[in-house]
Amino acid sequence: MHHQPAFVRWSMPMCVTAMIILCMLPSSWLDWTNWFGAQARVVVSPISHPMTLAKNLVIPQSVGNPNATNRERALQSELDRYRSLLYKEQQENVQLSRLVDQLSSGAAINPDIPVTQIQRPVIGLSREFLVVRAGGHERVSRSTVVVVDAVQLCGRVVESDERTALVLPITAKDAQPLLGNVMLDDSGTNSARCMLSPIGKGLLEGDVTRPIADGTGIPAAAIQIGMEVRLLDDQWPRHAQMLLIGTIESVSPSPDQPLRQRITVRPSTDLRSVPEVFFRVPDLTTGGSP
Repeated sequence: MHHQPAFVRWSMPMCVTAMIILCMLPSSWLDWTNWFGAQARVVVSPISHPMTLAKNLVIPQSVGNPNATNRERALQSELDRYRSLLYKEQQENVQLSRLVDQLSSGAAINPDIPVTQIQRPVIGLSREFLVVRAGGHERVSRSTVVVVDAVQLCGRVVESDERTALVLPITAKDAQPLLGNVMLDDSGTNSARCMLSPIGKGLLEGDVTRPIADGTGIPAAAIQIGMEVRLLDDQWPRHAQMLLIGTIESVSPSPDQPLRQRITVRPSTDLRSVPEVFFRVPDLTTGGSP
């Protein structure tokens, strides 16, 4: 039987052992290994250059004019920079226009009640509360009404100091029930009263209590998915009345009173993930009142 030399039989274990030892040594002790890397580059570099040329023929490095002069390239770079600035200004103009529209919409809810709308960023969450960067120096106090997009009711301030305010969204499990109006037509002439309570997952649910019609006798059965529900609750300030609670997502018979309908309402946005809110503060300087 042929036997391999001891060196051959022990070469693999010796290499593995040497590699393990080298991996455990400090990097300052391995400077001598750079010599092997230099020799490898001597062999590989002549090959890599033609490979790079071949790759550039297939995939050009630049989609621009390869024959452009340095001045043309500089002008193209300057043009790209100004184009970026233009796009940025256009985006800022869109955002400012949207903000003006939101402020105008919020003021149009109750034009006879002067309200100052203060836009502030949401900086975090604390249990069920939104933490907003605003405080007493901006006349933000307990029970201040908070909205999103200027017309979507968000909630009320439950605590505030000089720097922050805690807002409890209307969809939070500890939020109080709301009295609302289901808008049965676009004119708002026909409506139905409802009591809504939060049920989790950003939804509110409640029974339609009684229809309010203009004498035509439109029943509560006219309620349909997609109709708006707006706030009409004496427990909220006058300037908050008719703010949007949400739209109807489902309609079903009430399990407690089958002759009534139960509706599920979803706000226009997820109130726990909004980046900013508006505080509706009565403008006392012009005689406004809550």
